[in-house]
Amino acid sequence: MNQINVPIVFSTDHNFVMQTGVCILSLLMNAVDEFYDIHVLMAKDVTDEDKRKLQETVKQYPAKLNFVSMDDTFANAYEIRNISTAAYYRLLIPWLLPHYDKVIYADVDMIFQIGLREVYNMDIGDNYVAGVRVLAPFVSKDIRNNAVGLGLDVNAYINSGFLVINSKRQREDNLKSVYLSHAAKKYIYQDQDIINIVCKDRINPLPLKYNVTYRLCELYLNTRMDFFDYYDEKEVVQALDSGVIHYVGVNKPWNAFCFRFDIWWYYYRASLFYDIDYYLGISVNILKPVYTMKDVLKIVLNYIRNC
Repeated sequence: MNQINVPIVFSTDHNFVMQTGVCILSLLMNAVDEFYDIHVLMAKDVTDEDKRKLQETVKQYPAKLNFVSMDDTFANAYEIRNISTAAYYRLLIPWLLPHYDKVIYADVDMIFQIGLREVYNMDIGDNYVAGVRVLAPFVSKDIRNNAVGLGLDVNAYINSGFLVINSKRQREDNLKSVYLSHAAKKYIYQDQDIINIVCKDRINPLPLKYNVTYRLCELYLNTRMDFFDYYDEKEVVQALDSGVIHYVGVNKPWNAFCFRFDIWWYYYRASLFYDIDYYLGISVNILKPVYTMKDVLKIVLNYIRNC
C-alpha cells in the first residue's frame, strides 16, 4: 500500500507540552502507511525547550513537525472549566494552513491506537466538518438543554476533540468571520458549541472509534442491552478495543485514576518526557488522593455536564 500524507493539527500551551508529546508519540507509533505532516498551534508561553522535545519525539518516525505561533486573536474569548483560549485555535485551521483542502484536528488529551489513513480518505462531501456525535439518547439533561437552547439537534451534535475539517469549503464560504463573531459569547462548551452552530446541517458523522470517551465504556458496561437498541454492538466493541481514546473531563490519566488510564501511561513511559519522580509522585497522588470541598464540587459538576 502506498504511503499517504496526512496533515494533522494539535494546539497547546506550555502547560500541556508533555501531553502533546505523548499524544503525538501514540499517533506515530501506530502509523502503518501514513506520513504525518504535524502542525502544532502554539501559545506564546511555549519555550524553545518545549519545541526541542517535540521535535525529538518525531525524529525517528515518518513525520514532519511544524510550529505555528498564535497571536492574540482569541485573547478576549470566553473561558470556562479551566479550558484555555488555545481551544479556540482550531477554528482558524483552514486559514492557518491554506495549502491544504482537508485537515485533521485532534485534542492533545487523546491517545491513538490506530492510523488515520481511513478517516482522512473518507469522503465527507460538501460538509464543513466531520466529527463523532455525542451519545444523544444517553446524554445528561444539561447537555440536551444546552443544545436545544442553541437551536441545535442534540442527535447531530458532535464532540470537537477530533475533527476532519473541509478547509477548502470553509474558506470558500468565508466561515472565518462567522467563527470570530462567536468567540466572545458565553457558550458552555466554547469552541465545540461554536462549531456546531456555525456548521449546523453541514456536519458529517464519524464512526465511534475516532472519539472514545469514558461515557461509552460506562454505557457498554452498565446499560448494554438498552445501548445496543441505538448503536451497533460490533462498532462499539471495536471502538472500545482499539479506538482513539479521548480523556474528557477533569480526571486525566496524568493526575487521576480514570478510564483507560493505563494506555496513556504506556505511551508516557515510552516518551522522552518520562521522569521517574513524576511517575511515582502521580502514582502516590492517585492512590492516596486529598480532596478539598472545592475539588469535590468541581468533579461532581463536571461529571454531570459530561454524562
